Amino acid sequence: MFKKFNISKFKKMKPPADNSFTTMQEVKHINSIPMDKANVRKYDDIEKTFAEVAYKNKIEDYDADLVGRLIKHSAPIITKLKDHFNRPRPKVIAKKMGIKMDHYEMNSMKTPSYPSGHSAQGILIGRVLAAKYPNAAKQFISAGNKISKSRNIAKAHYKSDSKMGEKLGNELYNHIKQKQNEKSSNEA
Repeated sequence: MFKKFNISKFKKMKPPADNSFTTMQEVKHINSIPMDKANVRKYDDIEKTFAEVAYKNKIEDYDADLVGRLIKHSAPIITKLKDHFNRPRPKVIAKKMGIKMDHYEMNSMKTPSYPSGHSAQGILIGRVLAAKYPNAAKQFISAGNKISKSRNIAKAHYKSDSKMGEKLGNELYNHIKQKQNEKSSNEA
């Protein structure tokens, strides 16, 4: 699905240094966001989030398998970038800075922080489903954005993690779109 996706440019997009003023400001910012555990739990399950949008919009031919494949095939790219940067989660840096952080621990927080995988996959899947089901496009895009934002509410990611994840999600979508366009022009 993402064969020949150029990951090298993303490896050049470094996060702010752990001891930087920017990181300190990001820690303070996410720490100021009120905790909403129900919101965090709701948007942690990407597949369920998009399935609910489809259900609410009465989409009978909803392609849950496509969503699963997008998650499965984008995960290795996200993991490579996370491992490349190996950025500690906000709770780790907050502790080093002497800042008490009320975070919500989830199983999906066991990897390095940068980029946010939920942000990348939320944006990617939201855009794919918006294109496939234009009558519910706004709702799918909105769900992707809410998935991304929920990671800041949980204190699972810095804002820069989410922005990088969103950028990656958009690029992954563009990659799929370009492959589809090439396939269409080759068939013509």
